[in-house]
Amino acid sequence: VFIFFCAELAGQTIVRGPYLQSGTTSSMVVRWRTDLATDSKVWYGSSPTNLTFNITLPGSRTEHVMQINGLSTNTTYYYAVGNSTGQLTTPSSGHRFKTNPAPGSSLATNIWVLGDCGTANDNARSVRDGYYNYIGANPTDMILLLGDNAYELGSDTDYQGAVFENMYEARLINSPLYSCPGNHEMFSADSPTQSGVYYDIFTFPVAGQAGGVASGTEAYFSYDYGNIHVISMDSDDTDRSAGSPMMNWLEADLMANTKEWVIAIFHHTPYYSTSTNGADMRNNALPILESYGVDLVLVGHTHNYQRSFLINGHYGINFDSTTMAVDLGDGRLDGDGAYFKTVTGADAGKGAVYILTGSAGQVTGHPLDDPIMKVGLIELGSVSIEVLGHQMDVKFLDTNGNIDDYFTIVKQSPVGASPVVSITSPLDGAYYPAPQAITVNASASDPDGTIDFVSFSVNGQLIGTDNTFPYSQPWTIPADGIYNLTAVAWDNDGNSKASVPIQIFAGLITTCSKVNASSDDAEEDPSGAVSLISPDLELVNDAGLQTVGLRFTGLDIPKDAYITNAYIQFTADETGFDDPCILNIYGEDADNAATFTTSNGNVSTRPRTSAVINWTPPIWQNVGDAGPAQQTPNISAIIQEIVTRPGYTQNSAISIIIDGIGRRVAESSNGAATLAPEICVEYDLDPPVFDCPLLFANIGDPCDDGDPCTTND
Repeated sequence: VFIFFCAELAGQTIVRGPYLQSGTTSSMVVRWRTDLATDSKVWYGSSPTNLTFNITLPGSRTEHVMQINGLSTNTTYYYAVGNSTGQLTTPSSGHRFKTNPAPGSSLATNIWVLGDCGTANDNARSVRDGYYNYIGANPTDMILLLGDNAYELGSDTDYQGAVFENMYEARLINSPLYSCPGNHEMFSADSPTQSGVYYDIFTFPVAGQAGGVASGTEAYFSYDYGNIHVISMDSDDTDRSAGSPMMNWLEADLMANTKEWVIAIFHHTPYYSTSTNGADMRNNALPILESYGVDLVLVGHTHNYQRSFLINGHYGINFDSTTMAVDLGDGRLDGDGAYFKTVTGADAGKGAVYILTGSAGQVTGHPLDDPIMKVGLIELGSVSIEVLGHQMDVKFLDTNGNIDDYFTIVKQSPVGASPVVSITSPLDGAYYPAPQAITVNASASDPDGTIDFVSFSVNGQLIGTDNTFPYSQPWTIPADGIYNLTAVAWDNDGNSKASVPIQIFAGLITTCSKVNASSDDAEEDPSGAVSLISPDLELVNDAGLQTVGLRFTGLDIPKDAYITNAYIQFTADETGFDDPCILNIYGEDADNAATFTTSNGNVSTRPRTSAVINWTPPIWQNVGDAGPAQQTPNISAIIQEIVTRPGYTQNSAISIIIDGIGRRVAESSNGAATLAPEICVEYDLDPPVFDCPLLFANIGDPCDDGDPCTTND
């Protein structure tokens, strides 16, 4: 949904906004820009048709900054903006704001986080649309920008296209916006003097009016929202040394904080960083943050997504998992279990998750080589944070609104023993058609008390709760796929315990994976020399017939699954060609394919599957095409041979080897990470039914069993 306000009144036009800033429990700042200077007026009230209150600021200006005071806590108001002559926006259900909840209250809160979103292009809009698809009609209580909000120079014109026009208007009119500065902001701003574009267009709470200790500068500040304390810091243009004003303020602010959750944002990543900016924050800010129990640290600067384990005390170069890891699990309720943090005792507040999310506008490939990182994704996306009471759920959303990573942090005040819970049905590994209505049942007990309720989740999403024994939740399997089911029991002492997750399967399952590292696509020339850094992939003639290797991870295909279809999708990098082009596609005959190296012959000497598929691709007409012409034939026979190997496991990597004659030129992971080769595999867990009993044929041969259905013919 694009909303561009260009209302006119007496010759005046709104050219930016309105947008919301610096919400508190009793006030809200509304900003907008007009082409002509006039006075400023805001109307507000309990409904779009009942804007019974108004405030006016005399004088003339084009930058309108209006603070509405005297509001009720946790209350929704509707508003319109204009001047003493009349309204420039039409009252609507979208033009609204909600004051902050009472300090310490535990209300459901939704936060949207965008890192390095400032490309002002369709990449950013696709990330926006993915979040909109995910959140639907649910409110967004605040938006956090992690810097580099407007490329290239952070100028006013850059900000207009990257943030305010044809970009985030539909949320800016009803969700307060906060930020930290990035390095691109500083081309047009100066933090020591709080001058320039960045400081002109934002109004942040610097006087402690929204909670937290007053900082006196918009370069760094803090505020409260219910039981959440948010800290924004400047990792680019403010002194980051130990004992600096920012570090002293940070400690004073955290010392005064009483809110349950602490979220910190700044631009430069403290891990996987060679810059002094990131190192300074790691050495000087992180010890302060962690000593006061920070829960989540969000950064950008590098244009991909990486998420750490729950860690504590990693301030140097080397990570020691025996002393610095609090929980090396995946943090998923339907996986290894949530990350639990105690709020009492010697380990109170210990452990934080660090998220690098800098792909809201573009992506660049980096290997996941920092040992603190649990997940790494080279894809466009943004982060959604959902907080309710003692639980925080964090999700990375792609451009379709799919959840590509997720984890949960739970705060506990241990009193007595934890409950015991397990899912009793369906059984782990069960297979169903889809759609199919089922009931998830759980057994739960508490050794020293009673069970308050049991919550049920599917793939990390809550599907319901039950507070009555026997504990159950009806649910309909919506479509083919893999589903992870988890139950969490909560007892009368506030303790919780997640069950061991079970996995069920429905129908045909499709899984896809892109080449995601330089060492996962390789070109070997006729002499045996291997390159891992080519910006494209010549299939296969490049001043000689070469051998190309592709390695795919994260497919999670169970051992002995029945492969029904598989293909590799390439993207055309060039339209030049050599014909005839006949490509031979093999699999690497290995239990778990290793990454490619530059050792001589590392691609061509790998063992190959007996199955081979020949491909004669048509001429690729346009750069950027990724359609049927760039898609291989069905290579299911190759994948089937690999997944039935004795040593293959669900976590195994799969490699494909291509040789032949002729030339087509495809994108590589180095040339364009988002356009790298992608394999898609469709599989079933039930064996195929061969219902042509009277024919002497093999499965896969054409036949007609005489019934009107073509299934298994």
